[in-house]
Amino acid sequence: MPRTIGMVIFRILAIGVWIFALLIFVGGLSTDFLTCTIIALIIAFVGWMLWVVGDMIHDPEKIRAEQRAARAAKDPSIVLDEDNEHERKRAANGHWDGRANHGHAQPNDETSPALAGVEVEDGEALVSARRETGQSSALSRTISPSPIIIPPKTLSVSVTRETETVSGSYPATIYVYDPRPILKLKEGRAEKISVVTRPITLKSRLNGRQWRSGVDDGYAVEYKGKPFGVLFNHIAVIHIRAILESGAKNVELVAMRQGWYQTGVPEIYVMVPTLEEAKESETGNASLKEYEQRQAYGADVVAATAIFRVSENNWNGPRIPDEGFIAFEATVEQLPVPEGSQAKPHFALKSGGVLLSEITARSTAAYFASEPLVGKRLKILVSRYYTSLTIEAYEI
Repeated sequence: MPRTIGMVIFRILAIGVWIFALLIFVGGLSTDFLTCTIIALIIAFVGWMLWVVGDMIHDPEKIRAEQRAARAAKDPSIVLDEDNEHERKRAANGHWDGRANHGHAQPNDETSPALAGVEVEDGEALVSARRETGQSSALSRTISPSPIIIPPKTLSVSVTRETETVSGSYPATIYVYDPRPILKLKEGRAEKISVVTRPITLKSRLNGRQWRSGVDDGYAVEYKGKPFGVLFNHIAVIHIRAILESGAKNVELVAMRQGWYQTGVPEIYVMVPTLEEAKESETGNASLKEYEQRQAYGADVVAATAIFRVSENNWNGPRIPDEGFIAFEATVEQLPVPEGSQAKPHFALKSGGVLLSEITARSTAAYFASEPLVGKRLKILVSRYYTSLTIEAYEI
């Protein structure tokens, strides 16, 4: 009743506003027609808004239904709820109090949510349905697909050597800041000196200039634990940094004393690699490390059945580290082509029920490499290659 009264009041107001707009329009015929017409239209619009408000007060569900229908007419993806209120009220084992979401019955506390809206006449059938529902919900809680990761054989992988020695054919000068630790070095005799990796500051006894690690270029060096100078050779500095970043704790250099820079200051040289020697050494170390990793996964003596790359954006599995491999037990499946489509079928690379990558004909090399793998049980090694991932497939 209050809603009806509210609707009547707003409709009376709307009619009054429309009459006022009509009077202004008629008056404009003898005065300023254009101005009065614009004012009359604005007032008429206000009257229409009052009429709509009255309708919303009286039957808000009708307004919402009309709005949903208008949206559905513009967007085909919107599915309208075709159930009327009468059908919703008679949903079996449900309560309808006018507050539930439209088209959904609120389940009775005594009934499983999966059975709401289902008329059950047999008590035994109800018990059976409850049992099956309980089992399926328990399975959904306990079983979640995940990739099958193959762990490496850790015993076959050697650890990075704690101390690495830098060698080469180029004699680089060590700039001596404090000559005292090396005064007893014998001329022409090779000695091991170490790269200083801890923060230190050196002060030159010749000109008083300071060198600080982490601020100035180069690496400080020490003899028997006592820092004495700095190596500034650019190639050697990059090579030493690469060795430290690979996991070595200590880096040694082969040094030799050759005369005196000036009185009281020995002249010291170290043998460092040229650019070609540094590249060769780093490539050799990387190759050895990669071989050991392949050995850990049992892929050091068997040729891969197929090798291809996929985009990192087309990878749904665990993140692949910047270095090394992750191995999975996997299969390749051919996905069905939609009826009427002329497109080539896609291939799905899966592990443990998880889709790792979907390969389409656009990736030509990966597509043709995947086709012979369909139906085979595979071990795949996945490694990072810039923004792509390299997949090596081995038939099990």
